Amino acid sequence: MATTIAELTKFLDAAGLNYDAHEEHGAIAVGFRFEPDENTYRDEDGDPHVQIIVRIVADGEFVVVFAPRAWNVADCDHVAAVCEAVARIQARLKRVRYDLQDDDMLQPNIEIPLETSPMCAEQLQRAIAGVFLAIRSYDLVIRHAMETGEVDLDRAAAADDDDDDRPPEVADTGALSDLADRAGGLDALEKLLGGGDDLPSGH
Repeated sequence: MATTIAELTKFLDAAGLNYDAHEEHGAIAVGFRFEPDENTYRDEDGDPHVQIIVRIVADGEFVVVFAPRAWNVADCDHVAAVCEAVARIQARLKRVRYDLQDDDMLQPNIEIPLETSPMCAEQLQRAIAGVFLAIRSYDLVIRHAMETGEVDLDRAAAADDDDDDRPPEVADTGALSDLADRAGGLDALEKLLGGGDDLPSGH
């Protein structure tokens, strides 16, 4: 096994991050908050908060870092523009991919193939920071595409680069149990996280 939840939590402890680890799901949740006046992003409850999940799959040989249910495009009339926007954003970012799920939720993610190599703290930190950046810097671009059908990358937040590894501010409410409540309970959370060692859509 290339990595374990216990090894990843050591990295998070060393970085001073608050998290909620669930061994049975092979997942760790970290919550981050934005300054309301400095960023447009809001979660499903309207709060300036984002939940990032670190999930181990394939017996520890693969790690996925993603922000579940980041944007809801179910009632959006401009999904094609949103898809074009995220395709252009991906061209700017080195590792981030945006996936449109079957439930019409758009989520950014970074996949890290480890195979038999151990994961290092820098890999985990960069992946978490990269997903956070994908939301913080490009929320306005995505929301503008959702609302108007126009793709305007000039709306991206001040010229951040995905090499920016400054740790975001940790929220006090970054618990996986809170995500379970929002997802509709542990059964829904298990569906969100996916089953088995394969990587289904939505991870």
